[in-house]
Amino acid sequence: MGTRSRPTLTFLLLLLALALAAQAARPRFRREESPGLLSKVQSSIFDYWESAKAKAQELYEKVQIPRVDENLRHVYDKGSEAMTTYTGILTDQIFHILKGEQ
Repeated sequence: MGTRSRPTLTFLLLLLALALAAQAARPRFRREESPGLLSKVQSSIFDYWESAKAKAQELYEKVQIPRVDENLRHVYDKGSEAMTTYTGILTDQIFHILKGEQ
């Protein structure tokens, strides 16, 4: 390549970069879409779930049966104790699989 082709090549690359930058900076217009059927159904399901959850919480606070509360705490304690045990066993097994016998 001669000495004249380098400035020409540089100029062409600069023009290409400017054209790409101008194209990227150009705003792209999209038509506004109305909410579709899926989003309407999803919104109504979420609203129903929130109202059911609020009603259940309200009933629980109103009734507050000590025996039920005690049973719930017992089930939670036993469940978390079992999960801790089995998580430890699983972690130990994964460790031995990855590390192997030495």
